[in-house]
Amino acid sequence: MNCAGLIQVYAKSGRAVKVSTSDEVSLSADVQGAITFMLVSCRSSSTVSLSLRAHCVSLMDANRTDWYIRHRGSDFHVESENLTDDLPLFQLESSFMLHVNTFYTGLYTLKPVNSDDQYIKSDADGRLTVARRSYTADFYDTASFRIHDYHSSSKYNHSSCL
Repeated sequence: MNCAGLIQVYAKSGRAVKVSTSDEVSLSADVQGAITFMLVSCRSSSTVSLSLRAHCVSLMDANRTDWYIRHRGSDFHVESENLTDDLPLFQLESSFMLHVNTFYTGLYTLKPVNSDDQYIKSDADGRLTVARRSYTADFYDTASFRIHDYHSSSKYNHSSCL
């Protein structure tokens, strides 16, 4: 499976996913400031059933090798795989199930592989968090993302990954 590519991620609202100077992952105030990620194969693929592995990805900061989006509890940061004391936990917390058309046609959702029925969503302040699915329009809006190919700004559609 080839699941690599440079991407930028935007909330359904159009706000760009960015990384702060303290490595916190959140939404920018507008479409500006999107960080470029390398969409790579799942860091923890051995924990995912064979039938779901094609949907499992990790997001590495394109400017820092081995720095991945990772959730600890409900918050998201970009952290170095090389600085962790617990590599299996790091790999688990930096692996996500990527699905298209979950809540809206053409939009994507990301679910941590170690969380049942939880999704990445944005809070009112723009922070990305992990939250249990709520069957509301607000949840669907804040848990839906656009993924664009960095080189062409076109929607990313890598069929072997999605």
